[in-house]
Amino acid sequence: MSVTVRIDERLRLAGALLAASDWPEYEQTIKAYKAHRVADAAHRALAAHGAHPAVAAARALAGAGEGLARLYGYALNGDWPDGLAASVADFAAAANVAGFLAEHAADWEQAEADARAVLARADLRQFLVELTGPQSRALVFAPNLLFPGRQRVACTSPAEIVVASHPPIAWGTSHPWRYSERPDESLALFSEAFARCLFAEAGLAERAEVLGAAAAVLFLRQAEGADAGDQYMVMEKKARGLKTLPAAVAALETVLAARRAGGFPAGIADYAGQLAF
Repeated sequence: MSVTVRIDERLRLAGALLAASDWPEYEQTIKAYKAHRVADAAHRALAAHGAHPAVAAARALAGAGEGLARLYGYALNGDWPDGLAASVADFAAAANVAGFLAEHAADWEQAEADARAVLARADLRQFLVELTGPQSRALVFAPNLLFPGRQRVACTSPAEIVVASHPPIAWGTSHPWRYSERPDESLALFSEAFARCLFAEAGLAERAEVLGAAAAVLFLRQAEGADAGDQYMVMEKKARGLKTLPAAVAALETVLAARRAGGFPAGIADYAGQLAF
């Protein structure tokens, strides 16, 4: 079973809640970029509902970004805390979120098709199983044309690991690329988010960012060639200050070879303590 691609209504609602809040402006204070045209339209259409209690609650959950996985996890599982489910439903009805999304259905359908085409280039699920160990949950990719527009969000349920990711950000004042226009970058976004989630769940949260990026390097080498993977490594090391990224890539490369030869049968649990970098 490969990675499933789907438009997830629950996660789109989470993105709509952020669109109605001051999150879009907050993102720009961190680093200016051009959001997707659907995200821009959502902010314009939904900002009038910014004072709704569900919007305030969602914004509080997101915080400075550290709570995005929690927010999206509640949306995915439908287990909103403190009676928030009714408030979220009221916001969706009052803001006519369904109507807004219907107006932009073509953009979502194109994003879904593009993501499928990109993921068809290589077997991401098989790579992750080979690197991290047996995985009983389905892996799902959900295109995100709303918010956050600069961060990938991984959320989980008992049956799934779901990654919601924006398309690759373009330069200057241009709208983001389509996933299929930047397949190497898209594959890096997808693979890093899934791998980072798996490493964090395995007790390596403090090193999950660099390990996720290292996994993306190895996957890009496999899917798009050595040059693509190495270019990503150089760029991310510099952009994010990940000084240990080359060492992490080397460590995971050794692990991956050992796993493919039958070593570390339980996956991360078997080799976590041996990752010295």
